[in-house]
Amino acid sequence: MYEEELPIEEYIYSEALKERHEDSKRFKELIALNDASDEDAATELLYVSKRLFYNYYGLDKVMDARNTILHFFDVDTDDDVIPATMNGGINEHDDLIEDVLNALDDIDDLKKLNPKKLANRYPELSFLVLIKIVLMEIQEEAPKKILRQLDEALSIYPDDILIRLEHESVINREGKNGGLVSDDFIKNTTASGVFKRKAIHSFELMSLHTALFEYLAGKKDILMLDALMFASQTLYPEWEDAWSDKEVYSEILKVEFCKLNA
Repeated sequence: MYEEELPIEEYIYSEALKERHEDSKRFKELIALNDASDEDAATELLYVSKRLFYNYYGLDKVMDARNTILHFFDVDTDDDVIPATMNGGINEHDDLIEDVLNALDDIDDLKKLNPKKLANRYPELSFLVLIKIVLMEIQEEAPKKILRQLDEALSIYPDDILIRLEHESVINREGKNGGLVSDDFIKNTTASGVFKRKAIHSFELMSLHTALFEYLAGKKDILMLDALMFASQTLYPEWEDAWSDKEVYSEILKVEFCKLNA
């Protein structure tokens, strides 16, 4: 679906009036074509949409947004150490947590582990309660049921940052605001500040990333979503597959934005 990503400067007009007029005309032609099977047209539509989008805001605003997100994710990742957010501060639970993390790649493996049973067996591990809820999401259970479970979990573990981030993601996905993630949160906090560590586990990073994404997607803040996707690709290129669905949504929003502004 994507053309190869170009440096932002390649999208910026040198002759603004002329190029904007040409892009607007071509954008409308491509929308009118409406042929999903034409890969070349789809790629061109994304390219033209990006040109219109980036030039609507201008290079300075695009770079300011990107620098904000890059600063936010100025944190190291370290999966060799299971943090207290996941093992409850009890290193003896590390093997169990590793088994759970490995099972997240396959829903059948996760079901076999039975997170609900594990959470009841190890009440000191709030992470297992979170995984029980994550499995509910994977199985596409009703959002109201999931939110009830998250509310109950927060009543037991009110300061658990991973459960709070999951609650934030779900509630923003449902068109509400959870109160943790905000514009100020993104501008004035960093990932290391959220977890109070210079290095965080990749699971923690993904939880935080999703919470930001759902907040920005709920607001349809396309400029900051673009910045989030840029930062993801720049800082964590090895995890490209993890961002793919979010990238698709971000690109679709650019097209929708151009329908209103081209």
